[in-house]
Amino acid sequence: MRLPMDVWILATVGFLIAIGFGVMSPILPIYARTFGVSSFLIGLVVSSLSILRLTTMPVSSWLLRFIGPREVAIAGCALIGFTTFMIGVSNSYWGIVLWRGLSGFGSALYGVSAMALLFAAAPSQVRGRSNAIYGGGFVLGGMAGPALGGLIVGISIHAPFFFYAVTLVLAAVVMAVLLPRTPVGRRQQMREATIGLVDLVKDRRFRAAIVVNFGNGWQSNGVRAMLVPLFVTGALHLPTLWAGIAFTIAAVVQACCLPLTGWGTDRLGRRFMLVTGGCATAAISIGFALTGSYLALVILMCLYAAGASASSSSAQAMLADTVPVTASSGLAAYQMAGDIGQILGPLVAGATMDIVSIRWAWTFGAAIILVGVVLSSLTAKTIQPPVGSPGVIGDPHGGPPGAGQPVRED
Repeated sequence: MRLPMDVWILATVGFLIAIGFGVMSPILPIYARTFGVSSFLIGLVVSSLSILRLTTMPVSSWLLRFIGPREVAIAGCALIGFTTFMIGVSNSYWGIVLWRGLSGFGSALYGVSAMALLFAAAPSQVRGRSNAIYGGGFVLGGMAGPALGGLIVGISIHAPFFFYAVTLVLAAVVMAVLLPRTPVGRRQQMREATIGLVDLVKDRRFRAAIVVNFGNGWQSNGVRAMLVPLFVTGALHLPTLWAGIAFTIAAVVQACCLPLTGWGTDRLGRRFMLVTGGCATAAISIGFALTGSYLALVILMCLYAAGASASSSSAQAMLADTVPVTASSGLAAYQMAGDIGQILGPLVAGATMDIVSIRWAWTFGAAIILVGVVLSSLTAKTIQPPVGSPGVIGDPHGGPPGAGQPVRED
């Protein structure tokens, strides 16, 4: 079955956002330092987006129900574009903090609505591949951004912020032109939705997806991003550049693995890929704790990227199987779980390093991943038959309740 066009459109939007962010992100701390502030205050600039994104996610969920996912996604991109432009023209440190924080609200608006759009566009039989293609757009943009940023910053230290603002405006235009408007009936359904977070938590698939995303945020986006550069510079005594090279190589491997993990999610099942990916990333986390060479680190980074691509694609597919698009609180909870993990992971890892050692920081994250593995193993096995086979009830784009849902074997 071919992927719906909306999936490719959303992947293109993700690429535009990621390439702009990749250009801007490395320059942000340097730009903040030009105002003569302390390292702590530079860290505040970097973390302000995550803090505001987390605290405004419930508001974004509410707006999604009343306005519609396409419209909220466009508004989110436009808001990030405007605030990023204002960072570029800001003449004070606190102005940067303010606009960077407001970018977090835009990120919350886009994040929850883009997920709703993706879940609505992709029938159950291709959700794994759809999530992989969507994630691939971000991975490819993330790889191209830093390389392009080196050229753009040569123009001016303000130029990366203007470039990111332009890519965000382009992303908003692409969605406005190519994605259909949210039907009035769909908005009414979302406003009248009776499925709340309490109902979703009763489903073991939802609980597993939430914990897996929390673990991915903790270890992949938080701890790994913090400890690998520290290990490269502190233990191996190599320049910071070598940490960037390791992450780039791992990103290439992840991009190459996404089509395969997407296929596996659809054909081998969500549970299989979650358990396999989770066990792999937990074991490799222990490997990070024991490695002592740069070559071994790069190999482990590549293996970790493959495992993470399996667990992230399958977790989102399982979430889509569980959460109706009208239940925006479930989508917001999933996003918040990853954000909380990304915020808490580096804090706990840093404290663990100060009290014990870097090895225990890796090990603690591996334990959290294994909790997600256990919860995933308790979910029902899912089989994704082709459209039109006896296992699929009705039309995945409409029809009676249960249409297009995966067959479950308890």
